[in-house]
Amino acid sequence: MAGSSSVQKVQNGLSDVSLNGGSKWGDQMSSKSSSSDGGSVRGGDKNKKFRKNNSSNGGDKNKKFTKNTYIEVFDKSKSTHHYYNVYFYKEKTIKTTVTHTASKVDQWINNVYNAKHDKLDNLIVGLDIEWRRMRNYQSKRNKVAVLQLCVGRHCLIFQFSCCDAIPESLHDFLGNEKFIFVGSGIQSDAYKLLVDYNLRVARTEELGSLAAYELTETEEDCAESPFHGAGLKELTREILKKELPKKRGTQWSDWQKNFLRDEQVEYACLDAFVSFRLGMRLLNRGNPVHTENNDKDPSQPEEVEEE
Repeated sequence: MAGSSSVQKVQNGLSDVSLNGGSKWGDQMSSKSSSSDGGSVRGGDKNKKFRKNNSSNGGDKNKKFTKNTYIEVFDKSKSTHHYYNVYFYKEKTIKTTVTHTASKVDQWINNVYNAKHDKLDNLIVGLDIEWRRMRNYQSKRNKVAVLQLCVGRHCLIFQFSCCDAIPESLHDFLGNEKFIFVGSGIQSDAYKLLVDYNLRVARTEELGSLAAYELTETEEDCAESPFHGAGLKELTREILKKELPKKRGTQWSDWQKNFLRDEQVEYACLDAFVSFRLGMRLLNRGNPVHTENNDKDPSQPEEVEEE
């Protein structure tokens, strides 16, 4: 499915990217991948632990699984960056940039400032990181390999492991106290960024704790809420009523390699996007700062409208 000009939907997720290493960026071919998700609501006592949703695996065996995440390659012709369109349920396109170059990070950040120039106070930013996990828990942790940021329907995936430099604009963006960076386990992520790259994330909100506070009525309920220990998958199911694909094989894959596989880019993008969506739902529902209008990213090619 290749393509740099026409837009064509594909099943499930995002796509590959990379830098140094054997092949050139523009030589990489995209591949289809797919996952099946379903929505479910937890019922009963709010103090009970979350129950896994197996609804997509049960019932009539003859029923086809519903594909709720989609991937398409928009443009992989550049040596400095690649573009992908990602789809999550019936959300509008998540326009995703994968890069290893400081100049492209500068451009993406500038686009955020330009698009939100009058709405920067308390701007919500979804944040997540990836690194190569060690099978031996006694081994020293690998450095953060990938940083994901999401504002609205625009996601940046920056590969530290093969970058040419870490731009000053990224230091300034993460250190901007006007912004609220949201994620699951975000304090740990922020600590890793500080230790590994001296990148300080100025203002963070842990989604689990935020959900416990916003979605309970008493201090006792808040203190006992299972949201405190919930991961991104559980929070997505309970709050957004959607299933987030979280394959352990992808989570534990090699994030340091130059060319990320389609499923890696999908995984990385959706984590940041869902974090943004949860933050928006919990912090600023209806806040005009986060509307979908005027959300065009000038750094990306024009889309071809489908009839």
